[in-house]
Amino acid sequence: MKKAYNETWVENINKQEIIDDWYFRKLISDEQRKEAIQAFPVGFHQSNSFVKIGLFLFTCIVASASLGFVSLFLFEIFSESRFGFAIISLIYSVVFLYFLEYFIKKNNFYRSGVDNALLYAMLSAAFGAFVGFTNYDFQAWIYCVIALVLLIPAVLRYADPLVAFVSYIVWLTLWFVVVTENPIGKVIIPFVLMIISAGTYFFVKLWQEKSISVYHDECQNIIEILALASFYLGGNYLIVREGNALLNNLGTSVQIDYAALFYFFSTVIPIAYIIYGLRKHNRKFLLVGIGAAAFSIFTYRQYFSVLPLEWAMSIGGGLLVAFCVWAIRVLKSPKFGLTSEAMGTNEYKNLEAFIVNQAMQQPNQPNKTDFGKGSFGGGGAGSDY
Repeated sequence: MKKAYNETWVENINKQEIIDDWYFRKLISDEQRKEAIQAFPVGFHQSNSFVKIGLFLFTCIVASASLGFVSLFLFEIFSESRFGFAIISLIYSVVFLYFLEYFIKKNNFYRSGVDNALLYAMLSAAFGAFVGFTNYDFQAWIYCVIALVLLIPAVLRYADPLVAFVSYIVWLTLWFVVVTENPIGKVIIPFVLMIISAGTYFFVKLWQEKSISVYHDECQNIIEILALASFYLGGNYLIVREGNALLNNLGTSVQIDYAALFYFFSTVIPIAYIIYGLRKHNRKFLLVGIGAAAFSIFTYRQYFSVLPLEWAMSIGGGLLVAFCVWAIRVLKSPKFGLTSEAMGTNEYKNLEAFIVNQAMQQPNQPNKTDFGKGSFGGGGAGSDY
C-alpha cells in the first residue's frame, strides 16, 4: 500500500536522531553534526511535544464544533431514515479523510497533532457508520473483523503507533470472542491466546526482515512488545484463574485445572525473557521480562501471602534498589557484553559509512604556496616567493 508520508524524510528523521545521539555522547563534533544533519534534510512541519498536544486538542475542538454545526442540518434530512446515524458518520469519515490527506500533502504534517486527530476521528466515524448500517445486530466477532478491515490499512499507510496498538488489541479480542463461544473454548482459550501471540510475534519478525525502510518500525516494535506481553499473560495463573471465574459467572474464583502448568508458565516465561534479553542484548525482551517478573510476584502473593503488603513492598523495593545500585557499579566497565553506560546501535552501518565518507571528511587544506614571482626568473627558487 502506498505510504501517506514522504518515506525518505521519515528515514532521515531516524538518521538525525542517531546523529544527535552520537553528538551527545561526544563521538562527533558540532561541525560534523551540522554537516551530517544537512546531508539528511527533513521537510516535515516539526514542533515540540507541547505544541503537538495543543494542535491535537485544537483540531478535536474545531472538528467537533464545525461538524456539530453541520449536523444540525443533516439531522433534519436523515432523522427519518433508519440509517440516519450511519449516513452522517460516513459523511464525517469522508470529510476527515479528505482533510487528513490535504494537510499531509500541502502542509507536510507528520504526527504533528493535526493529522493524528484527523486520523483517529476518521477511523472512529467510519467504524460508527458500519455499526449504524448493521443496526447493532451482528455478533461481536463481526465488528472486530470490520474494525481490522479499517485499522490494518491505516497502519500500513499512516504507520501510527496508537492505531497499531488498537489493531493488536482488536486482533486478540477477535480470537477471544470466537473461541469462547463454545464451552470447550473457555477451557483452551489461554493456549489459543498464547499461540496467537507467538504467531503474531514471528510474523512481525518476518515483516521486519522484509522491510527495507524504517517507516513502520515503531508499529512493529509496539506489536512485538504487545505479543510478548500477551503471550505471558495468556499463561499467567492469576489471569487464567480470574478469567475462568468471569467466563463461567462464578462469584469467587476457584482452583483451575492444570494449575501447576500455569504456575510453571508464570515462573519460567519471565526468566526466559530476561535471560534471552541479556544474552541477545534485546531491550524489548528484557523490559517485558522484568515487568512479567513483577507481575508473577504479585500473582503468587495474591494467593500465598506471607507478609503484610506494606512490609512486602518495603522489603522488595529495598532489595531492588540495592540490586540496581550494585549492577550499575559493577557494569560501569563492560562485563559479558553488558554495560550500564548508554551505548549506540550497530544497526545503521550504511549511515555510519556515509557520514564517515562524506559529512565527516576533513576539508581540504588550501594551497597557501604562491609560486611564481621568484627572484630568479619567476620559478620560486629564490629566497622570496
